[in-house]
Amino acid sequence: FGSSIWLLAPFELLECYIQQQCWHWEQIAMSSRRKKEAAPREDFENSVLGRLVEEHRQLSVDEQFSSDIVMLACGMKRSGKTSIVDRFINPKKDDKDIPKPTVALDYKYARREGGEQDGRKLLAHIYDLGGEEGNENLVAIPVSPSTVGNLVVCIMVDLSEPWPAFEALCRWLEQLRAQVTQNLELLAKESPSGANRVAALEKAREEIFQDNPDKASVNPFPCPIVIFGTKCDVLADVDPEKKRSLCLALRFFAHVNGASLVFSSVREKDGMVGARAILRKLIFGVEAKSSHVEQLDPAKPITVLAGRDRLEAIGKPHGASEPAKAWRDIVKTYFPDTHTTQKKDTAHQKVQDELQRFPESSIDGMVAQRTMELDLYRRQVERNQRLASEGVEGSKFGLASGHS
Repeated sequence: FGSSIWLLAPFELLECYIQQQCWHWEQIAMSSRRKKEAAPREDFENSVLGRLVEEHRQLSVDEQFSSDIVMLACGMKRSGKTSIVDRFINPKKDDKDIPKPTVALDYKYARREGGEQDGRKLLAHIYDLGGEEGNENLVAIPVSPSTVGNLVVCIMVDLSEPWPAFEALCRWLEQLRAQVTQNLELLAKESPSGANRVAALEKAREEIFQDNPDKASVNPFPCPIVIFGTKCDVLADVDPEKKRSLCLALRFFAHVNGASLVFSSVREKDGMVGARAILRKLIFGVEAKSSHVEQLDPAKPITVLAGRDRLEAIGKPHGASEPAKAWRDIVKTYFPDTHTTQKKDTAHQKVQDELQRFPESSIDGMVAQRTMELDLYRRQVERNQRLASEGVEGSKFGLASGHS
């Protein structure tokens, strides 16, 4: 601007100064950009950050989802959920230690050091869902898109109450299948790694039945699942035919849902061996001994891994077009709900006591006759049901061979 700058008004002088400074800094910025463009770019692939990114990309889908496992234990109230969880975490736990009933949703964890090859630490997040009505909504906490890729489901069936527990099993299978499937779909949409994990999980579940002749007849659960028949020691006093029927029915439902089936008891010396072996395999990938993964004799605690059973070995009720319904009917027939029966007996006794207060010979005689007829009718119905299930154990109980 030279000496002419002094001839400008103060405002114009300030404006010229600002323009000059802007032009100066613009030139500096342009020069800096030219230097950066002229300089050789850093080889990103050989940088530390580049190598870390590449290593992360190379991680297999299984490695990304294998460090933390989520286990959900559910079932009826007082069905033995907490007992199994506690003895899985601490095998030395005193058998006489009776846990308190679970309220809502309880959380525990189990940790295992990795092997010599990988050295990774494996952590199991264990959720124990209380058996009170209304707690089903809490399943959304352990079963979510962030956990479903590494989920193991455990359903407890209280063998001291076969029919109510059997009904509860069917409800849990239906509800959990829907929730797990829904969350797997959400996981697949979240990211490519999530989609890969879902695909790998589906493939693994299908491979369980790859060589099984029942491949076309089963609908594998979308994630690893095990059904525990708890308190199996109570079956020692059950009629052998009824016990065999219950075992076959549970084997059927476990098999067609792609679930492992394990009977357990905290009262017997080796009653938890099979349960711990199955959980260690499903959660930590520790292979169980062969003696702990297959036991189909009803006289002993049942243990069978998913995909190892056969419909032909299980059999089906004679002439049953719907085996699932037929097995449920058989269990209901031989193991009626004791609570419902007790309520009916109490109400009946109240009526009898009331009638005795006002005796009437003609009416009392008719009531006695009708009661006898009703008793005969009930016996005939039970006999017809037994005949309808003919083949379950040859000529004795009603299990025909797998050929219809």
